[in-house]
Amino acid sequence: MNPKKEAEKVYDKLAKVYHKRRLEIKTFNELLEKPITFSLLGDVKGKKILDAGCGSGIYTRILAKKGAKVTGIEISSNMLNLAKEYCKGLKIRFDKGSIDNLPYKNNSFDIIVASLVIHYLKNPNKAFKEFYRVLKKGGILVFSTDSPCRGELIKHKKKWGFIVTDYFKKKKTYWKLHGFNVKIPNYSSTLEDLMNYILHNKFSIEDFREAKMPKKAKDLLPKKEFYYQFKDLPTFIAFKCKKINKLFNTRP
Repeated sequence: MNPKKEAEKVYDKLAKVYHKRRLEIKTFNELLEKPITFSLLGDVKGKKILDAGCGSGIYTRILAKKGAKVTGIEISSNMLNLAKEYCKGLKIRFDKGSIDNLPYKNNSFDIIVASLVIHYLKNPNKAFKEFYRVLKKGGILVFSTDSPCRGELIKHKKKWGFIVTDYFKKKKTYWKLHGFNVKIPNYSSTLEDLMNYILHNKFSIEDFREAKMPKKAKDLLPKKEFYYQFKDLPTFIAFKCKKINKLFNTRP
């Protein structure tokens, strides 16, 4: 199945469950990814922002309440409908579409936020080309994704850790939302891949974060076991990138 169609189908099925869980339970997204993403964004008041892969509107709503002029784009119709309802009363534009084929004019946005979305594409390079195209001169891209060091979770001598195998092999894996037997597709990227998506599409790297499990998560996660499994390794990483309009020759 086409990767985008597969992701669309999965999230159409999981939309209500996913949204309810994000609001009611302290998930890895809330405790790990969300803090590093928003730490890179800074003040967004008055900025024209694209929430690329906006899901059910969790971050879209926050950005709008912080004073940003927000557009959300999402491939799942059911997610998009939830986002519209969740953000009701706020001046937000919502569109259905994919992040690698954006329906916007060149130089449209000050900032793009792409939270945990690029790994649903088999080849995210086209999405980065689109991000560059629709950002204004000097525009900012903040994106997060799975840490490349994540691998197979194992327990050895009462301690949890990851074994990373076939690191350089492009892999398609599946994960499940805790408690639900629905397989969610995921495509791997090495650190080199991520750097190339950024640098080859004329972005500079302004800042970088690795998600670290906070101690308070021990009492907030659905299972304390999750804390001990993931506390010593980054589950997510996030980049802050800037659109470069001219590549300078640094040679003397």
